[in-house]
Amino acid sequence: VAYSLSVVSALTINTPTQVIVCQPVLFSWSGGTAPYYLSLNPGGDPSRSIKSFAPTQEESMTYNVDMPVGTTLTAALKDSTGATAYTDKFTVASGPDTSCLSSASATTSTTSSSNT
Repeated sequence: VAYSLSVVSALTINTPTQVIVCQPVLFSWSGGTAPYYLSLNPGGDPSRSIKSFAPTQEESMTYNVDMPVGTTLTAALKDSTGATAYTDKFTVASGPDTSCLSSASATTSTTSSSNT
């Protein structure tokens, strides 16, 4: 008699090492059962999502960081079974480009005028 045993390993998500404003950052994870649901939460409050992403079947996702410099975040990953994993806190660092930020959230803003 042969038995087929499906073993699902625990869901884990890696904490990104460099998170720079307006630059892509890769979130990767392993274990769990697809689809996966990734969200970003304020650093100290994993229960409150400030950005959610579309469900994915993949075990990674790239995000173009559109949060202001100095923002502390935690990424939460939930799988189809309800298992949840969190990254450690990480902080958005300054970079050469802040054009992805809305003027309300940018730490520095530039004003342009056009002459016609």
